[in-house]
Amino acid sequence: MKLSAALPVCLLLALSWAQEVPTPCTPPELMEGQLSTFYPRSLLGDYGAFSYDAKNERIYINMVMNREGRRWQQVDLLLFQKEVGFQFFPGNGTCVKFPLHTPFPWPLFPKNGTIFGKLYLGTTSIPNAALQLNSWAVPQEEAGFSVMTTTDRGCLPQWWAMYDKEGWFSYSFFNLTLGIIDPSVFTPPPECPELL
Repeated sequence: MKLSAALPVCLLLALSWAQEVPTPCTPPELMEGQLSTFYPRSLLGDYGAFSYDAKNERIYINMVMNREGRRWQQVDLLLFQKEVGFQFFPGNGTCVKFPLHTPFPWPLFPKNGTIFGKLYLGTTSIPNAALQLNSWAVPQEEAGFSVMTTTDRGCLPQWWAMYDKEGWFSYSFFNLTLGIIDPSVFTPPPECPELL
């Protein structure tokens, strides 16, 4: 008798939990913000700004790099539709053009991601003082894997950690805005070789 009374309650709890389990989401097609990278193995960290345009399959990254006591600015421009990338070094005005034959990372993580957990940034003890995040486990090619954290609303990237044969590295995303304020960031600087 007790089991038959508890069964509907357990079923309702299981159904309500199943409805709350998020499914892999699609981030905005146009966004900008800041990011930082960290490579624990070599204690390296970089920071800068990025623009992400999924409509035209292009990414702009302007970073301050730190390596072995040296510090410099590096601009990476990845034009996936044109299958070309540029690395520009404003400090000395040099630019390197390279072929880009990898697929555009859209969405930011594949649909085969599985929910790793839900978490809150901040506190739920104070009204409106918490941001709900979803953490995803995502298999990667070549036996690697990654964990990505996105906002529950809007599917904005917050943190992305990857592991491969080189070890761990991570990206943190913050101060995100929707849209692209200045589309000219996707135009190679005059110091760079011609697109064609």
